[in-house]
Amino acid sequence: MNKKIKKLIAFAALTGTAMYAFNKFIDYTVNRRRLTLDKNENYYVWRNGTIYYEKKGSGTPLLLIHDLNPIASSYEWRKVIDKLSKTHTVYAIDLLGCGKSDKPAISYVNYLYVELVNDFIEHVIQQKTDLLVTGESFTFAVMAARMNQSMIGKITAINPTDITYNVQSPTECRKLIKRVFEIPIVGTFIYNLIANKVTIQRQFREKYYYDATKISYTLPDIYYETAHLQGSNGKYLYASMLGKYTNINIIHALKLIDQPIHFIVTDAASEEIVDYMKYHDQLTIDHIEKAGYLPQLEKPEKVLELI
Repeated sequence: MNKKIKKLIAFAALTGTAMYAFNKFIDYTVNRRRLTLDKNENYYVWRNGTIYYEKKGSGTPLLLIHDLNPIASSYEWRKVIDKLSKTHTVYAIDLLGCGKSDKPAISYVNYLYVELVNDFIEHVIQQKTDLLVTGESFTFAVMAARMNQSMIGKITAINPTDITYNVQSPTECRKLIKRVFEIPIVGTFIYNLIANKVTIQRQFREKYYYDATKISYTLPDIYYETAHLQGSNGKYLYASMLGKYTNINIIHALKLIDQPIHFIVTDAASEEIVDYMKYHDQLTIDHIEKAGYLPQLEKPEKVLELI
């Protein structure tokens, strides 16, 4: 074996060791702080993984579904759940691949979440339920309603993704990116570099909030911790989202369901949101001014007023 090959092998081994050490450091620091620890935790043992959820209040059931994102969790509802629980039995779940729910090493597709919503309603809530969702989660809320119309009532969506984005499908390039993220040490290392504190803080300033002065000191830290629970296995959902595996065309389903749909949109919403009105005759839209992508955190009173 010549010297060049030996040097290459030594460099690869050193690089792999450094990546592994970095990944372990992230695990250690996240598990040490545990900002998201909750004494009253509920879990639904689903066939594809254990699902964390919070239950509060009494009244007609309302299921809160956070944005589909590995840094997101049911924590985004923390400023509205108490008020909603005064008139509803509120369930707030962490989606599979997010928060304190399991994060299995699988391909995450839209139908997986359709099944989760319908199974959770059937096995846990056990009666007709209204939905309050954010962002891309609106797509599988619609598909769940199409499959189980008798168990899903009104759907309220905060800043749903536009129709053009929903119809994008995996390409060979995106499939390759997905496979790279799924490599045990290398993929985890890349994910840890991307889902860092600075990037998440910037996302809050530039997207999630309109007024950055309202961002609490611990909020980005909680999202950072959420992104790295369970050995940063949120990378599998992130890889599937990059590959467009979670996308689906919901136009046909929108035409067929008869549930009323209510959009709450902010300045962060796409201008194409109004296109949805072409496909559903019971859709209404309300706008919150000077608010970012997550008005339930930035302007909870206004969101509650519109709900």
